[in-house]
Amino acid sequence: MSPEVLLAACRFVHDSSLMALWGAFAYLAVLVPQSVAEPVAGRLMIFRLAAASLTLVTTCLALPLQAAMIGDGWPDAINTTVLSDILASTTVGKAWLGQLFGASVLAIAQCASPGLAPKVTAATSGLALATLALGGHAVMQDGWQGILHPLNDVLHVLSAGAWFGALLPLLLVLARFGQAPFQRDATAALRRFSTAGHWAVALAILSGMGNRLFILGWQPLGWTSTYQTLLTAKIAVVFVMTALAILNRYWFVPRIGRNRTSAIAAIRTGTLIEIGLGLTAILLVSIFGMLDPSGSD
Repeated sequence: MSPEVLLAACRFVHDSSLMALWGAFAYLAVLVPQSVAEPVAGRLMIFRLAAASLTLVTTCLALPLQAAMIGDGWPDAINTTVLSDILASTTVGKAWLGQLFGASVLAIAQCASPGLAPKVTAATSGLALATLALGGHAVMQDGWQGILHPLNDVLHVLSAGAWFGALLPLLLVLARFGQAPFQRDATAALRRFSTAGHWAVALAILSGMGNRLFILGWQPLGWTSTYQTLLTAKIAVVFVMTALAILNRYWFVPRIGRNRTSAIAAIRTGTLIEIGLGLTAILLVSIFGMLDPSGSD
């Protein structure tokens, strides 16, 4: 298997783990009443520890894989001279150091007490997610674009992660609707998700459009290169996700009061589909984020 394929896989696991952690625990820490947030966070403990561990492991693997790509293949993945040169004199190395710092802080934060874990995990995973803007296409420009593009990229990954990551605990919140002591707080958590989701979706779409303009300018979408093909596919996936989110919010949520069982079942199904589509979008970004936007694949 080539270093490029393994690096794309690493990027997918790394990015999806961070986005899930950030969105899930920010939602639990800020929008979910404590009576529901505590048991849901407890059920997500294994997921939290596993995702934080995967973030650190994939960060450590990324540098050798990039060295193999930049150098002369697999032997350079463990060539200390090549690794040192990358760290000392390339933007790839500087970005990796920032991402290693973020992943390390996230891993250490998992030692926090169960009561503090949601807030600490949300803060540190958000920091680690923001470090993704230190590398890739966001740092390939100079002048004002070299400042605004990374800032826009930070906004994009945080808003997209807030949307995608919150879907997992939302499934567990939906399960609380059938339990009388939690029904009122579960309803509040669902409505808060719907309200905050408007902002997350809007920011994710607008910042994504901004990233496209920074990278491709005003040229239309198309199939002229692998990069543009995958980008177009990702936009289509996000469009379907947005349509599902709108359907859930404006069709099924209002029906909870009239037919709770069927409405909750429909929202749960839509949420599962959104999670699958979100993973597909992250996979596409993991691949085309390594390609040359100009078309020289």
